[in-house]
Amino acid sequence: MPNFLRKTYFGLLCILPAILFFSYHPIIKLGQNSSMNFELSLPLIWLVVFSICAFLNLISLHWRKPKLPSKKYKSTALGFNFPGISDRKIFLTSLFPFFATLSIFWSANPLRALLTAGIIWLLFLSIFAILYLTPLLHPPKSFTHSLAIIFFASSFIICIICWLQSLLDLFGASRSDTLLCIGCTYHSFGFPHPSGFAIEPQFMGNLLLAPTLAALYFLSFHHAKMGKREFRLLTLLAVILSATLFLTFSRGAIYAYAIAIIILVIFTFYRQASWRLLVIIPILTFGCTLMAQGIFSAVGPTDETFLSGITKSIHQLSLGRIDLRDLASDKTETTELESTVPDSTIATPAPDTESAIFEGYVVESTNVRLSLNEAAFHTWIASPYRIIFGVGLGAAGVAMHAYAPADVASPKEIVQNEVFSLLLELGIIGVILLGIALFVLFSPRSGFWHSPILPLLVGLLAAYFITLQFFSGLPNALHIYLLPPLFYLWAHLNSEKTPHKLQKS
Repeated sequence: MPNFLRKTYFGLLCILPAILFFSYHPIIKLGQNSSMNFELSLPLIWLVVFSICAFLNLISLHWRKPKLPSKKYKSTALGFNFPGISDRKIFLTSLFPFFATLSIFWSANPLRALLTAGIIWLLFLSIFAILYLTPLLHPPKSFTHSLAIIFFASSFIICIICWLQSLLDLFGASRSDTLLCIGCTYHSFGFPHPSGFAIEPQFMGNLLLAPTLAALYFLSFHHAKMGKREFRLLTLLAVILSATLFLTFSRGAIYAYAIAIIILVIFTFYRQASWRLLVIIPILTFGCTLMAQGIFSAVGPTDETFLSGITKSIHQLSLGRIDLRDLASDKTETTELESTVPDSTIATPAPDTESAIFEGYVVESTNVRLSLNEAAFHTWIASPYRIIFGVGLGAAGVAMHAYAPADVASPKEIVQNEVFSLLLELGIIGVILLGIALFVLFSPRSGFWHSPILPLLVGLLAAYFITLQFFSGLPNALHIYLLPPLFYLWAHLNSEKTPHKLQKS
């Protein structure tokens, strides 16, 4: 039985990168109420199963009581030792989930609070298991290799699916077949932007951050250790990943990608690594994606042109700062011509042509997020009690709707910013306790700063922090919390200096 549990544990860890891509499709709908939808996704199911498996392995280790004489293994109240963790660290990092659970008692949405607290505890247990339990279970020799293969292979496959989604949409396939969200089709801008198996393109772009940055990191920092064939394959993969990330048209993911690239470039000067591919591949793939969006606009069912597709994309991504749409002025010229030429000489447009909904930067998409942030802030400061304790876990939508119904039409609404959401729901105490937990994990003495892949971890965490300013919520963003510790684990298990052990933390 212990061997079966161990194999199941590592099997679940290996498939995690692939499972995370199915963040919304397929989905199991369990109903809804006035303030939330009850849905189960594959990553959520994985989280439950992995947590149970990790707990059973923990119990199994407790009964076997392995002998761990190394000084890196410290005694804890759990009955046996863990690498680099003490009772104090366990206590300090658990304060945040404890307080979040306690807030159920004053939450205006107790059912959602209970379910959200459950996810937080499952994440806490899963992260604990990945970082501290895994080394005690003696990972198989093929574990790190299998994990890397599944990670990059699943990322490549999802990229191909995204491009196929776009092509199928252009050729008139229904949304039930393409799985594109309502605003993702060619109707919006004249060209589609894929969402993969995520709920929206911003989540698809967010999911591609980790594999794209990882591919670029290895090309820049470890190219000397690669063979020519391996280098070429990884370069091709980085190009496909980067181009697909741009194709999602998610501003949050693209901005985060740019910041992460800057961070990696800075590290190249400290580590004496090559920075060229870190710059060349993103610029090259951005240009190629613009060309693709122009081609999609020209061949699609709308009356858009190659230039209008490109200039619209630039206008939207630059928040309206860069406006080159005058270069694609065919529509304006045609309108002026029609006013001076007799009706009988004007060619009737094909019945299947239509105009795209948006002509460029969609100001409303930004204003909606800003208005929700403002509503969350004013709801939070409405009383001293809320400032300190918050409105309770899961109650952001209910509280904002009650405080400003004209601005927040539904109690199902969420704050499109994780920082404001955390302040509103858990108040200053929640923010302080989360800060304590993060300090324990990322303190100067922690193993994080000794990680062999520190540049990648810093770049990825910075990218994820930026994207959290564009959305909030747990179910669709589990990768943000699970992939960094998985990368950290992989690097240390794969390190020649510390095989199958975590470095000092």
